[in-house]
Amino acid sequence: AVAAAAYDWEAEAAVPPELAAGMGGVPFGPAVPLGEADALLLTGATGFLGTHLLASLLAADKGPAVVCVVRAASDAAAAGRVSAALRARGVWSDAARSPKLRCLAGDVTLPGFGLSDGVVAASLASVRLVIHNAAAVNHATAYAGLKEANVGSLVRAIRLAHGLEAANRKPVHVAFVSTAGVCGRRACHDAPAPPRIEMAAVDGANGYVQGKWVAERLIENANAAARSAGAPARYSIFRPGAISGHSVTGDCNIGDSLNRYLVGFRLLGLAPPLPDMRVRVDMSPVDWVAGAIGGIATQEAGGAAPRERCETPCFTLDNGASLPYEDLLTELDVPVAPSYEAWLAELQAALEAEPEAAPHPNPLRGLLGALKAAPPSFGSTGSKAHMAHLAERGHPCPTVTPALLRTYLRRFEEEGALPRAA
Repeated sequence: AVAAAAYDWEAEAAVPPELAAGMGGVPFGPAVPLGEADALLLTGATGFLGTHLLASLLAADKGPAVVCVVRAASDAAAAGRVSAALRARGVWSDAARSPKLRCLAGDVTLPGFGLSDGVVAASLASVRLVIHNAAAVNHATAYAGLKEANVGSLVRAIRLAHGLEAANRKPVHVAFVSTAGVCGRRACHDAPAPPRIEMAAVDGANGYVQGKWVAERLIENANAAARSAGAPARYSIFRPGAISGHSVTGDCNIGDSLNRYLVGFRLLGLAPPLPDMRVRVDMSPVDWVAGAIGGIATQEAGGAAPRERCETPCFTLDNGASLPYEDLLTELDVPVAPSYEAWLAELQAALEAEPEAAPHPNPLRGLLGALKAAPPSFGSTGSKAHMAHLAERGHPCPTVTPALLRTYLRRFEEEGALPRAA
């Protein structure tokens, strides 16, 4: 394995020369909003966020058609995977059966996403937006193990968009789904927008965040190359925060660290004190994140916010309206231990006493090693100016209410993670 310090991170984020050289080859006229005659290409449609993102796109009135590239043996199998994911998440609708949705068998790890020239010509001629959401998510894998999936696939997405531009003579916007982890969970209330932290401040063992950092710089370099060639910046970044459950159904990824903490604290009946009890615990409902990515990316592709300078549109979607840790525990009716050491001792004792076939095993067992090393880490960027901008674009940060928390707890009970309330 290559040590993180051995990488030239700016070189890792360089746009391939032959791609940068052709950035200005398309005649760019006045941008027009995307409509029903247009299409967008979505990757990562079968994951938790991707499924809700697809549902949001399909629900858009008079919005573009959606083409999903899915790893499968055939187009029919790809459609089957997408249909199963929508049903499993409770967001299936008749739109999934309509001509508005097309599923193609492909692979983002292959050149051209594994699509033949004939498929590209027949199915992607009306594409004006690529939302690249696919990623290999593993916070314990080194950068080298994730580079091809998470940085290489972005290069392939840009190259595919560039080829579509050349073939169809119209611009194609690429919206890249990154992570708010590149902001380091640092509060920046008075900043105009949440800044990306320096690579030196990123956990050297977290190759996932390192890869997203590199990919963001690559997007910025691609926009710079486009502007140098006389074309508009047409690549954007979306940074989801700690994605929580659906605000109506509670549908969630029960294995996410946020949910493991919520369930674990409730099962133990005790929470640890933190150095900053007022730190905000980011809860970004998946339907809000999905709606913001799909809605704003479509606006960007339609020229809703033209930019004259060489800049990169970037939207950080961690929820600045989340509750402070202290207030969250109050709403959850979970008391705080007198010290972190006392809480850790209680947790260890509970885990040792937990039977092997416990009906509701505490999910903090899998985090015990990390918790022995350091307390849980929470945070939200909370840039007031950026939150106002998201509201102006139609996607204000949602308030975390007692009703929302009850929805989540009810879902945890339905999933069997918590005992049902009496």
